[in-house]
Amino acid sequence: MGILSKIFGSNDVIKKAADGVYDGVDAAFFTTEEKAQHFKDLLKLYEPFKLAQRLLAAIICVPYMFVWILCACLYGASVAFDPCLDQACKSYQLLTVAQDLASFNNQMLATPVSIILAFYFGGGAIEGVMKSRK
Repeated sequence: MGILSKIFGSNDVIKKAADGVYDGVDAAFFTTEEKAQHFKDLLKLYEPFKLAQRLLAAIICVPYMFVWILCACLYGASVAFDPCLDQACKSYQLLTVAQDLASFNNQMLATPVSIILAFYFGGGAIEGVMKSRK
């Protein structure tokens, strides 16, 4: 039996060879469980990007919205004062400041906010459209 084991291999060698063939065939086919596991792994790798995306959106969008809220408060304050005919009164000055601040806010931050929000929400929307077409 010793010579035959040396020629044909022992049971462990045959078992390892059979396991290797089985693993090779198994790896050739991609099952739904493996697809789900790969998707979970991809989502785990995607988390730092989502965090950076949220941080970027907060850094730009929060000041933009704060200035709009400030403009609305200034406009509300200008309505609260008595209307007047000259340009030196408080209501006209507050209204002018609110309009100038809103214009400046739109000129400086409207395009970056639009781009950031398009990237932030657009990725999911595009993915949804692509899945619905399949």
